[in-house]
Amino acid sequence: MAEIELPVVITAITNSESESFVAGTLYSQGWSVIYRAINVESLILYIQANAEVAKNSLLIYSPDLSGITPEKLQEYGRKLRQVIGFTQHHNDASDFPGILSMPQDATELISIVRGVLRAPMIRESRLPTSAHRRAQVIALAGVSTSSGCSTVAINVAMEASLLGRDVLLLDGDVRRPSIAPLLALRNMQEGEPWQIIATHLSAGEITQERTQSLSTQMERAMQEFDLIIIDLGSIEKVADSLTDRRWTAAITHWSCDTADELILIGRADAIGIHRLKDLVTAFSALAMRAKVSVLLNMKSASRKEGELESAFLAAIAVLRPERIFTLPRDLRAVTKAQADHATLVEIDDRSVLRKAIAKFAVELKG
Repeated sequence: MAEIELPVVITAITNSESESFVAGTLYSQGWSVIYRAINVESLILYIQANAEVAKNSLLIYSPDLSGITPEKLQEYGRKLRQVIGFTQHHNDASDFPGILSMPQDATELISIVRGVLRAPMIRESRLPTSAHRRAQVIALAGVSTSSGCSTVAINVAMEASLLGRDVLLLDGDVRRPSIAPLLALRNMQEGEPWQIIATHLSAGEITQERTQSLSTQMERAMQEFDLIIIDLGSIEKVADSLTDRRWTAAITHWSCDTADELILIGRADAIGIHRLKDLVTAFSALAMRAKVSVLLNMKSASRKEGELESAFLAAIAVLRPERIFTLPRDLRAVTKAQADHATLVEIDDRSVLRKAIAKFAVELKG
């Protein structure tokens, strides 16, 4: 497996306030700003003198840089890994292809940079907003590998479909896909990116081939469905994932940048709390568009586990989650559903967990 490659940044922005905003934001998110050009001559000299470093560098420029022209940008841009242009005044930058408006805040800047780093060429970042899409997008992510993320994803998707919403359930756990085996679905990696599996419910699986057109597929999905549930699986290494350019990190990038809500799912046990604390530390240093909520899964009524639940809730306080949900432990219902490759409502619609997830599906709509 390839090493995670942290990007390095060169800025070429004359306006000191804009340059400080860009450089400071990227530095706070883990990028290294290795050079700040004050004019096009200094930029060219640096690229020529540091050819190997430049090949792995992201250039962020603005058209107000003294001496910059589209021709020089094209000539020297080939010597760089990626190029992004930001401007405060589009009328003065019409000759520069793919120029973007200067981001209004840190979250927007980080989203654009992540998107461009995932792309093979200079392009305009297109992040659909809630104003231009039909679907509500919820990403579910496990604090650890035993959080029950896939079980929750499958059953909340089913319950939402029973409410009459057109739902897409996506398996985004690219290393350990679970939805197809849990529901005995076939040919999930072939043909169309999703298939109808029940009334108002479709399911799909993210594959290496499909990540090549992920943005296009997701834009289509957001117009066709009312709700998209994405099962990300465990995201213990989320900080690494958000600086990783491998295809395996693509859906995590997309979810953090574009989903309406990212729900972290964890258990109140020693391992779950330990993993949660590590994850909270990573999340507190990250900027993302998605609102972060938390789901305490497999909640127990015992006194001992009550103390662990208090520790769990204390650990997430730093995140200031948008919402906090809980689901009860119901091992019998879950085991029966897995054995029958079915959802909870199909095997026992009166089980305590099924009723709780049905309520959860209603609450998700907000």
